[in-house]
Amino acid sequence: PPAVWTKAEETTFLEFLVLAFPSSGDGGFKMPTFNQASINLNEKYPHQRGAEKTSIVCKNKWTALKKSYQSVVEIKCTSGFTWSDEQGAGIMDRKDNVWARFTKAHPQVKPFMMKGFDHFNIMEELMPSKLKGSH
Repeated sequence: PPAVWTKAEETTFLEFLVLAFPSSGDGGFKMPTFNQASINLNEKYPHQRGAEKTSIVCKNKWTALKKSYQSVVEIKCTSGFTWSDEQGAGIMDRKDNVWARFTKAHPQVKPFMMKGFDHFNIMEELMPSKLKGSH
């Protein structure tokens, strides 16, 4: 079975990366960092659901979290949309034409139609400065 991440495990993982960030070269984490993150998670959460959170699983989670962060930045930077950490883009009508066109061009934003991204602020700390939104 695949690894199952709880919100607490994701937060622990990201907090670990914040501590490792100064030696990462602006967020370019290498496998030794993911190895340590895996050890940290397995020590802190010995009874995890799903597969063990190995260094590869941690690296893949980091990639997925970066994509989520970048999706939220796209929404925040697009005129005509509002953003709420709780409600995401707050689009109530699935047939909303503006949202439909936007998701056709940016399919990765779909999960945030009515759902926020809990880790946006900590991800903002971890992203290279050239990718940050100007908000």
